[in-house]
Amino acid sequence: MKVLVLGAGVIGVTSAYRLATAGHEVVVVDRQDGAARETSFANSGQIAAYNAQPWAAPGVPRMVIEEFGRADAPFLFRLRFDPAMWRWASRFLRLCTPEAFQRTLAHMNRLSSYSLDALTALRKAEAIEYDRRAKGTLNLYRTPAGFEKAAAMAAREDDAQFRPQALDMDACVDVEPALEQSRHLFAGALHMVGDETGDAHEFTVQLAEHAAMRGVDFRYGTQVTSLAWTGDRVQGANTDRGAIAADATVVSLGSYSPLILRPLGIRVPIYPVKGYSVTVPTAGHDGAPTHGIYDRGRKLSMSRLGARLRSGGTAEFAGYNTHLDARRAKAILDMTMAVFPSAGDATQAQLWTGLRPMTPDCAPVLGRTPYRGLYLNTGHGSLGWTLSCGSARIIADIVSGRAPEIDLTGLTLDRF
Repeated sequence: MKVLVLGAGVIGVTSAYRLATAGHEVVVVDRQDGAARETSFANSGQIAAYNAQPWAAPGVPRMVIEEFGRADAPFLFRLRFDPAMWRWASRFLRLCTPEAFQRTLAHMNRLSSYSLDALTALRKAEAIEYDRRAKGTLNLYRTPAGFEKAAAMAAREDDAQFRPQALDMDACVDVEPALEQSRHLFAGALHMVGDETGDAHEFTVQLAEHAAMRGVDFRYGTQVTSLAWTGDRVQGANTDRGAIAADATVVSLGSYSPLILRPLGIRVPIYPVKGYSVTVPTAGHDGAPTHGIYDRGRKLSMSRLGARLRSGGTAEFAGYNTHLDARRAKAILDMTMAVFPSAGDATQAQLWTGLRPMTPDCAPVLGRTPYRGLYLNTGHGSLGWTLSCGSARIIADIVSGRAPEIDLTGLTLDRF
């Protein structure tokens, strides 16, 4: 079967690789001149297999109100006429209940652990190197009340693999000595021992090379203009370099997926949420962490990637605006250096911004659509790196006519 994959980020490339190993003829189209040049280029680097929590959480509405307008606010809504944003925000806020949070968390945990297994198998099969570290992540809490509440909830977790270790700050510093200089900022942490970190961009670029060796045809610098369909069947896509016919088409265009699907009447509530990252060179310094770090209070993720410290976060709602707001990026840099003041040379930090494809419940959209021959693997939000390999296995199974290996409840288009 000839399969067309739209998008060459980490989701599109892992999908193409799995489809090729399943025996399909695969073509990948992307407007950039290489793999992983947009959202997958400079994310925070964490593979949160046992900490894939949705943003739609009970404390978020209060946080949005209390920090409205601050340059360093984790959630920033730009006041503008944007009906799509306000519709999305309304659905998102309605899902910030304990019941909805736990429901979505169960769906995402199922996919995230499956995805880590898939990543482990793929890494062994292809011997890909991407600055991987497997020491787990430390989720740091800034107040005693927040830490105690989180520790109590963790203790009630039935599944041992999702039950983190609660550590006071003495224990945190024993586990991660780089926290010594900032221990006064935090009350404690949950140690997610099964999580990993790594460079998503490097992984994706190398995997694209392996996929190409398996026959995948990457057509970079090619803009998708529309899907091609007749009746209820999609037959490929139209591009600025001509039409590409296919028996099956997989949409993995991230934040741009709704735009290509809308003419078919498929409404996917994915909104582009701008995130920022900073990358600090660590050569000649000895204060960078060796674990993944997540500052729960500031919603900031930090990962050591070789001789670099990558820190990413914030959620800015401004439509498809990809302008880098230096104030927002600088706020992340300042917070990062406050936690790890000896980590590296902040004056040489590289600043980046990109659009995360976020659904209201923060879970991806996988599987079939009402159109024959059209499949979705998109909407992974800030967890594309975490969920990529499992999502790719699922889409390859579905396209190949096999039943997925895990339950897809809460992960398909029909939930909307």
